[in-house]
Amino acid sequence: MTDARPAAATPAPAAPLDPADPAAQERYQVRFDVGLDGARRIGASAHLLVWCDAIAAEPVPVDALPHRLEVIDARLGAAGAIAQRLLALQAERGERTMVAVVAAGAPAQSPEGFPVEDVLLAGAIVDALGAVGIDATSPEAAAAAAAFQGLRGAVGHMLTASTAGRALAAASGPQAVAEARARLEEPALVVLREFSPAA
Repeated sequence: MTDARPAAATPAPAAPLDPADPAAQERYQVRFDVGLDGARRIGASAHLLVWCDAIAAEPVPVDALPHRLEVIDARLGAAGAIAQRLLALQAERGERTMVAVVAAGAPAQSPEGFPVEDVLLAGAIVDALGAVGIDATSPEAAAAAAAFQGLRGAVGHMLTASTAGRALAAASGPQAVAEARARLEEPALVVLREFSPAA
């Protein structure tokens, strides 16, 4: 596991959502939502959160996420390693372990538009979890996985051609998009914060 750069200051976490609220997806082991508010919705009763930002225009808002959660900064190339990490955490805890898979969107605090590149990255994580038997997915997570399965061979192109990818190219040049694609393929498991049952 490797550590990433420290996250920038972020807004204080909001009060956690009541797990009985359907938006929390608490009956499912694998949940999916978008943006920081979505992370709070599905992360309140989870143990591990996978932050999916294909372009990584912003630091992961670790301090704004529920404090006991393990937080992983996802890479497409590390999808299998992320699934294995969930299995290991589940073995350590000795009980069913819940995972929140979040498409970051931009800006993360209040995403604008549909973050297709982040949804596909999230879908790859859900797909990898299913491959190791973690398949009690919410409908939202299942839809993200189906999107990835249907576009598996075109994820790099979708990143380049997406609204966010074209905006990045316009602002920072084609090399920035190439760097984002290279980052997306990295196989390293990037754990920003480990699970803490006492937090």
